[in-house]
Amino acid sequence: MKWIQLLIPYLLISTITCGSHSLKFLSTGSVQPGDRPLVEQLTVFDGVPISYCDTVTKREQLKPTLESQKLPENCHEAWENIIDSLNKIPRLTNSTVYVVQRRRGCILSANGTVVAFEAWAVDGMDFISFDPESQRWRSQSPSARPVEHRWNKNTLMNHAFRHFIREECPQMIQGIKLRPIQQKTELRVFAKPIVDTDQALLRCHVTSIDKSVSSVHLIGNGASRASWISVTGPMPAEDGAVILRLTAEISQRRDDYTYGCTVQTGSHNITVFWDGTTLDGRSLLYHLSAFWKMLTAILGVICLVSIITIISCAMICLLKCVKMKPSPPSRVDPQLVEQFTRIMESVASPDLQSVIFSVTQGREGNRKSYEQWEMVVMLRDKRHYDPEYFADKIDGPQR
Repeated sequence: MKWIQLLIPYLLISTITCGSHSLKFLSTGSVQPGDRPLVEQLTVFDGVPISYCDTVTKREQLKPTLESQKLPENCHEAWENIIDSLNKIPRLTNSTVYVVQRRRGCILSANGTVVAFEAWAVDGMDFISFDPESQRWRSQSPSARPVEHRWNKNTLMNHAFRHFIREECPQMIQGIKLRPIQQKTELRVFAKPIVDTDQALLRCHVTSIDKSVSSVHLIGNGASRASWISVTGPMPAEDGAVILRLTAEISQRRDDYTYGCTVQTGSHNITVFWDGTTLDGRSLLYHLSAFWKMLTAILGVICLVSIITIISCAMICLLKCVKMKPSPPSRVDPQLVEQFTRIMESVASPDLQSVIFSVTQGREGNRKSYEQWEMVVMLRDKRHYDPEYFADKIDGPQR
């Protein structure tokens, strides 16, 4: 709530001396165009919230921190004051008002001295304050001057305001007693991955009843590598506790870095290291390691398949090249051809010639050698069977 954030200094910074007690009534009213106004009130004793006003029933809801009290049972009067200011202040200032805040109460010192106060703010800015001794209003902003003139004329209202903060408030303080509160501080460290990035938000959440808690720090060997660090608080929480929160952006690429937070208190320090989990207990580092292991396995399989494919393609290409390369022509010795021809001439059967050729040339035979031998035989036979050749031979000796 905005009004709580604006009043943090009044809740956390002690303005009273030893033995003194303070009681504050913090009210806020807000309205948006077309909506009904919303009114809230929180009662704080010595910086500890002790009561909350229910806006529906207008009754005070007491906190369990109270052991005894003399608080009013309802907050109807305070609720009407806020609603009235939401309606009248905009008309007097001729401006739009969305939020009205009121802080009133008293401080009772050990010697019985009473300091009373009442102040108003509009849209988060100081607006007007009340002096209980003179029962006069003083504007804190130029726009509040019309309200100052109008409220100073309402003597009955001013008298009632003075009576409440000067007379009723100190009596309430004397009847309030808080339960003993253990000075407890809780520190939780967790992380949340940032979608579609390799970054994560590390959170250190501190809840403490110890008022001496004022700071929280990021530690670990990965602290110096954080992209940025932000600390908010102390902020008031329920039952008088305060909240501090540290947020740091860290990298998810390295799971060997350590991160932790330390909180300084009045008596000792509390340190907690991040165990790699998210807020709901899921292990963030485990998922990161599994992801990288799976990615490494996939890349290994891809590399192995690529190597096998390259080797197979190279072997196929090599085999094709070997098959396409023509075998060198065989050289036939002329003397062997002549001997082979004589053997073949001495055999009259063609089948027997084929057998002799297969044995001499190999079981499968050599078609090219056989063709060469056949050509030699044909040339030789041509000399024997050519008529012109024989004519020349016959005519020659006769002549």
